[in-house]
Amino acid sequence: MSGRRAVGARLWVLPVLVSLGALLAGCTTLPESGPVHRQGAEQADAEPDAPYFNPPGPAEDGSPAAIVSGFLVAMQANPLSTSVARTFLSENAGAAWKPNGATIVYEAFTVLPSSTGARVQLSDTRRLDSRGGWLGDQPGRSQTLDLRLVSEDGQWRIDNPPNALVVPTSYFDRSFARFDLFFFDQTGRTLLPDPVFIPRGEQSATNLVRGLLAGPGEALSDVATTAFPPGTGLDLSVVVTAGGIAEVPLTREVLRASPAELSRCVDQLAWTLRQVPGIERVRITVDGAPAPLTGGRIDAPVTSGPEFDAAGTGEAFLWGVRSGRVVDLLSGAAVGGALGRPGYALRSLAVSEVDQRIAAVARNGRAVFVSETQGGGAESPARRVVSGTDLLRPSYDMFGDLWLLDRTDRGARMLVVRGGQVREVVVPGVTGEDVTAFQVARDGSRLAVAYAGNRAASVRVTTILRTDEGLVTGAGRSLRLFPGSDAVRLVDIGWRSPDTLAVLSRPTTETSRVTYLSSDGSPTSPALSEETVFRDASVAMVVSPDQALPLRLVTPGQRLYTEGGGSWPRTSTRVVAAAYAR
Repeated sequence: MSGRRAVGARLWVLPVLVSLGALLAGCTTLPESGPVHRQGAEQADAEPDAPYFNPPGPAEDGSPAAIVSGFLVAMQANPLSTSVARTFLSENAGAAWKPNGATIVYEAFTVLPSSTGARVQLSDTRRLDSRGGWLGDQPGRSQTLDLRLVSEDGQWRIDNPPNALVVPTSYFDRSFARFDLFFFDQTGRTLLPDPVFIPRGEQSATNLVRGLLAGPGEALSDVATTAFPPGTGLDLSVVVTAGGIAEVPLTREVLRASPAELSRCVDQLAWTLRQVPGIERVRITVDGAPAPLTGGRIDAPVTSGPEFDAAGTGEAFLWGVRSGRVVDLLSGAAVGGALGRPGYALRSLAVSEVDQRIAAVARNGRAVFVSETQGGGAESPARRVVSGTDLLRPSYDMFGDLWLLDRTDRGARMLVVRGGQVREVVVPGVTGEDVTAFQVARDGSRLAVAYAGNRAASVRVTTILRTDEGLVTGAGRSLRLFPGSDAVRLVDIGWRSPDTLAVLSRPTTETSRVTYLSSDGSPTSPALSEETVFRDASVAMVVSPDQALPLRLVTPGQRLYTEGGGSWPRTSTRVVAAAYAR
């Protein structure tokens, strides 16, 4: 290296606008060179491949502004590669640069002169971690990169590049896809999805495993765990055989796990890698030899672990309140237990998958009744478990906990009922606030609320902390989300998948709209990306995290409508409220 000196403030101003794509995404392991073949993760109808782009290297005697802008353009190579971008860096910086450290996604950039080189202003940025996980930045945020340029052999080069891939949203729209990593909940009873955005192509399996071994992201860090022993790493790349077996070569740390624990590791891998087309089975190897699982197995199908589905399993029913009692809306028959008999004036309900207990709120909102639908207590009167001021629709989780939110003169009070014991849980950002709707995720890991009043339309997602046995200990991380820029009144909220919320709003007095939000603030799955407009007023949703069950709306006129192919046929009448049951 020779002729090295810092550049003065003699740069051009170079604005470059890039259109905002529909999908924002993130970073993971980036290849230096070689072909990358695109694979669709979730959609049968995949988007067409992005055009081939091999960016030019630095021009001879290029100005500092040209070097900086060329560096940004070079990170948009397709197939994805950072080898050309590295040629814009100084010798020391090129050897040390780690573009896998993060991803910065922007709408436009401007290059301005600075005393040491160049200042790059990025508009409307998002940031993702090294796994491709969303870090929750709000729209409209800007970011500045202060780049130092030096002269090497008479040519300007960047000496302090950010350890990140810095690209426009349009590039990610073409080149990256959303996947989920799967981690166990605090009790080990279910697998929680953790969204990431990784490059499309033949390295998908390798990138997913690297992300899985890195552990859960920020949004789930206090409620998710992994079965992999600490220090376990990926040794080389994942290889998919002609028979569809994904051989996952791990470091020897994984052998600290027993065969039973290794089987749980395989469950995490199976749920994660089943998203990659062509993978049918999963096998962990160490130094080329298969790791032993329970039952003498050495691999497992990607369908392993159905019991860990956070959306729930088993036959589903549709129950509702009609003529003052709870009935099966598909058959018309009354359900068992006290609340299936006449004599109760009810306005909302929830059904527990533990013995199919029903919790229903009185019409005046001042009491919650609970009854069994089967067993020895089926003929007993409904128990009044809570009295309140204005109780919202109740919510059950898979642990059988009954969650209640009472709208009092002093704001919201969050209550949880277990074993007949009622206690208040203080939830920052929720307790004492004006809340219009809430629901706890079926897996019990997160609480979602929609705010009422005149504040900007927004919702909040808060993690629920538990012991290993599932007992609630308090509230954890919290994130505020915005369903859209329109000033609309929020009406209801529910979990449409284990990591996606459906938000019901009223843009006008005669229309309703369902919008989808990822619980970590990232772009939603393509399967849940389009909002739905209902040409009537609605007062509540009937929603399940099992996407096989259709979304339904209840109107003020006690009619039930079911979403189907973009239309909303009326499917039932005289329905005050409804809920799915298992």
